[in-house]
Amino acid sequence: MNYRLLALGIDGVILKENSRLARSTKEAIEFVRNKGVYVTLVTHRSYQHANKIAKMLKMDHEMICYGGGFIAGRVDKPFYVQRMPVEMARDLAFELERFNCQIIVEHENFELTNRTHQPQNLLGKMTVSVSDSLFYPQTVVEHMSEHVDLHRIAPLRMKANFDSNEEEAAAAELIEKRIPGISVIKQYEELSLHFKLKEANKADALLYLGHELGIRPEEMVITAAKAEDEGVLKIAGLGVAMGQSPIQLRKSANWVTRSNDQGGLSYMIKEVFRKQMKASQNF
Repeated sequence: MNYRLLALGIDGVILKENSRLARSTKEAIEFVRNKGVYVTLVTHRSYQHANKIAKMLKMDHEMICYGGGFIAGRVDKPFYVQRMPVEMARDLAFELERFNCQIIVEHENFELTNRTHQPQNLLGKMTVSVSDSLFYPQTVVEHMSEHVDLHRIAPLRMKANFDSNEEEAAAAELIEKRIPGISVIKQYEELSLHFKLKEANKADALLYLGHELGIRPEEMVITAAKAEDEGVLKIAGLGVAMGQSPIQLRKSANWVTRSNDQGGLSYMIKEVFRKQMKASQNF
């Protein structure tokens, strides 16, 4: 089997734990691109953050961002978008306003956050959680639900940061009960929930991209490191989990490579693609 597409996560795959990009990773990606393989990023991060990584890797084509809600090579020319309807976003913000949490509304061109009165320990988490806002404007609003409704904002994703496990769990239960059609995704590294359309997922986005490029799922290699990526690994001809991945992801993979800190991505690329002849590109 000649593989024609390589899909890569960012966190735990391309970037090390210290957020650095190893030279061996750059060289391996250049190696596989020279064989005519279409290399794309598949990430929960914003377009702006993914684009920064793409430029470091000299990639200039489509990327899958916001956990599968947005595919674009240029932010102003997306060809696949799964937005949250205005009414859903408004209702979600209204329900979240019952809790003492930071609400973040993500659009590809801007970010909104609410003005809150959090304890000091939550304020520290906020600084980390909104780091993507360094790439585009962030506006602070008083009443998020009213602002979303008034300005007819249809976001790609919304987030909420909490100060306690109890409030986070209560909010997740309430949203799942009252807002149909929405995915509630727990961020295990922090007290945070992500919300997006159920249709906005990495697997469907990657299948759509493959269809547009004329690449079948069995011609794809997908590499991931996060627990929430179990579904996207299952659609690939070769689903690869990084060595440091959660055990459930490793069980779902066709192959487990070395850990990120051991150069697992570059090792996998060389092992899988070194004997593959150069593919013809129709994209």
